[in-house]
Amino acid sequence: MIRTIYIRTEDPTLGNELAGLLPEQVKLSDSDPKKQGSFIFFDIDSLRPGSIRDLSERHLVIAVTRQKRTGPVMEAATFGAYEVIHRPLTRETVSSVLQELQEFSEEIRDNIPISPLPPTPTCAIVGHSPIIMDVCKKLARLSQVDAPVLITGETGTGKELIAESIAQLSSRFGKPFVVVNCAAVPETLLESELFGFEKGSFTGAVAAKEGMLRIADEGSVFFDEIGELPLPLQAKLLRFLQTQAFYPLGSTREIQVNVRVLSATNRDLALMVKQGAFREDLYHRLSVTTIHIPPLRERRKDILPLVQFFLNRYKHTSPQQIQGFTQQFLKRLVSHDWPGNIRELENTIRSALALTKTPYLTSHELRELGSHAVSVERADAADSLAPSVIAYVKHALEKRERNIYDRVHQEVDKALFSSVLTHARENQSEAARLLGISRLTLRKKLIHG
Repeated sequence: MIRTIYIRTEDPTLGNELAGLLPEQVKLSDSDPKKQGSFIFFDIDSLRPGSIRDLSERHLVIAVTRQKRTGPVMEAATFGAYEVIHRPLTRETVSSVLQELQEFSEEIRDNIPISPLPPTPTCAIVGHSPIIMDVCKKLARLSQVDAPVLITGETGTGKELIAESIAQLSSRFGKPFVVVNCAAVPETLLESELFGFEKGSFTGAVAAKEGMLRIADEGSVFFDEIGELPLPLQAKLLRFLQTQAFYPLGSTREIQVNVRVLSATNRDLALMVKQGAFREDLYHRLSVTTIHIPPLRERRKDILPLVQFFLNRYKHTSPQQIQGFTQQFLKRLVSHDWPGNIRELENTIRSALALTKTPYLTSHELRELGSHAVSVERADAADSLAPSVIAYVKHALEKRERNIYDRVHQEVDKALFSSVLTHARENQSEAARLLGISRLTLRKKLIHG
């Protein structure tokens, strides 16, 4: 319970105004607060806002102003004010601020300090869950075999980091590691980027250029989003995989290289083969060995070490001297479903560091975290399904969406099939057996939604 509110002002009317709005059990004082974490109302109209900086290092400062301009508000926030409120004060505004301060002070009592950054892990994926330990062991084995590796997993799971780790742990350590993003380079430029070209081979080719495959000689080339590679280029890449040789555009001289090929995708290449969108022979060439990266929702035990890892990496970007985070902050992260996986978690931590008003990251910094949070696992999973559906329906009704029935079925099917396919290691026959449907039905659902 808040007992004392401290005030800093040279305007006597502010004290009277504030005193009349405080609960009876809360007293107003203009003395120096002795207890760290005390609450101070600071008048930025009669005092220099810069003084907030010293106070905010030990206390929570609420700036008060009559000014309607954005400048003073931004200045106070920059100097570390927890909140900025405008006069004339109202009981509702003061009560709301006090309620938030009370909740914050209670939440930070149960906090987790930032642990020292451990030595750089050999495995690029941070965590200690059994499932990620298996990934790291397989990564170590595959790095010692000079064969193509296909890395599968959802967006944001860290497939490029896995590829880079394989290259670093292999005999090609210290040699070039060239990344080709098949989804980012326009189709018209991708061939020349891969194989290079001779001067005058096409309009604009004013000088010869080495391709990425030539640059990667003696090292590794990583084809990210390989499922986006156009069919004509798939045939040329297949020939390169078979011969380790290629012709630059406009050249009659074949170039021989020694390159290890790593690739990654978040798509079902086996399904794309059946649909005619990906060459079967290329698929088999790329997937000589495979490694699957599980989504973050399947290894929630790794969220805590990942949070510590990202806090150590980015804490210097925060305007506060970050000391730790609260249990409520961690609980909120663990309950989220993380459709963007580790990349989404990393961005969430960076956002919280930028937005925090105190040395502790709290649940207040996660107010805008996605609305599709899932409840922590319980004994009866059916108990958690209905509230999730109801929450989704309420959100849809508030947005006045239509066809809610179809939307709910689509969302449930998408989550269901994704989870079961991941569990079955993308084996559609096994996934269909676990779901209790035919493989044909599963394929139709995946194609048509």
